[in-house]
Amino acid sequence: MTHRGTIAIETERLILRRFAPGDLEPMFRNCWIDAEVWKWTGYEPMNSIDDVLVLNNIFTDFWFAKYEQPDCYNWAMQLKSSGEVIGRLRGVRPDDRIHQIELSYELGQSLWNLGLATEAARAAIDFFFREVGLNRVCANHASENPASGRVMQKCGMTYEGTTRRTLKCNNGLFDTVIYAILAEEYFNTWPK
Repeated sequence: MTHRGTIAIETERLILRRFAPGDLEPMFRNCWIDAEVWKWTGYEPMNSIDDVLVLNNIFTDFWFAKYEQPDCYNWAMQLKSSGEVIGRLRGVRPDDRIHQIELSYELGQSLWNLGLATEAARAAIDFFFREVGLNRVCANHASENPASGRVMQKCGMTYEGTTRRTLKCNNGLFDTVIYAILAEEYFNTWPK
């Protein structure tokens, strides 16, 4: 296993890349201002750009400095067609002991149901298995947010179980629905 950090990945419709300071305004406008997006996260509500910076410590010097860590995976999702940043994809809680990482994604509601989150997540899964050498990629969602689970299913992830009342987000306390895909499953399902 070799951590590679947040390197650029290109898909059919997206460029996944590191965030730049100039991405704050479009990310806020296209994604974080929408309560339907952050209600499923643990962030403080983002009603202004100051809330992003002050309440959530995102787009700060401290936040950008994390890119220097080889196990930091924090991609801006940029539309090729417009150049607009529309969301974020992350690999969080890397576990070198068992070669695992957890996927997390946020996408502006106006772009839901277009397959963009799935396209980004598939690209990250491919990167994690082929480039980093991980054994397992997992993800979870609140039981009341099944659309996030559909992204996981479309990426070939297998439902592993539900833990009761273990996910606290801005919308309340919910059951956590867990999905994962193993490297061997990935290479048998999505060969290149």
